[in-house]
Amino acid sequence: MPKAKSEVKFEPVEWKILPEWYVLVTLPDAKELRIGGFKTEANARAWIANSSAAWLKEHNERKRA
Repeated sequence: MPKAKSEVKFEPVEWKILPEWYVLVTLPDAKELRIGGFKTEANARAWIANSSAAWLKEHNERKRA
């Protein structure tokens, strides 16, 4: 049976030591990246909705270069 390809996951997470949020990006190879600097969960969710696709495209292009 062929292995299913994992998807990239974006989720907002609150820093435990700072009053800020970050977006946890989990890549198909299970590598995790953090994109930080969001003041609220709503800001992090808005970044996911509006900017994550462009970020992922740029990330993949840099990886290939």
